[in-house]
Amino acid sequence: MGAVYSYLFGESPFDASWPAYEEKMRAEGLSNAAIAAFKYNFKMLTSGANLMIPGESIQPVESLPDYASLTTEDPALLKSTVMVKLNGGLVFDFPPYWLVDPVHLRTTGGLGTGMGLEKAKSLLDLKEGRNFLDFIALQAA
Repeated sequence: MGAVYSYLFGESPFDASWPAYEEKMRAEGLSNAAIAAFKYNFKMLTSGANLMIPGESIQPVESLPDYASLTTEDPALLKSTVMVKLNGGLVFDFPPYWLVDPVHLRTTGGLGTGMGLEKAKSLLDLKEGRNFLDFIALQAA
């Protein structure tokens, strides 16, 4: 009732609700990183912003450099850190040498029904009739 009352009288949904969520997570012993990630996502959710990405705005990548052609002399890899955007907007700095080794791509989470999907994300067609599961199998081989 307190959060609803606060919201009705001028406090944002985030400000009205966040203290209770934070208290519960700290009581459960969650890490600061986990709390910060949840806080960011909860703030985005309660902001009222449109968080949907229209399907027609998503375009396939036309070309990527072949892995074998990449070298440690690549200017992008010579930076002290490389910014990588993950997990709904969280940005991480990685040392460039972390990005020299191959990456294994895996889908995690739910079925994607919240994104309007009718099947598991891992079954989405990606390229040349292959889905995520096909690419994972090729990586593991």
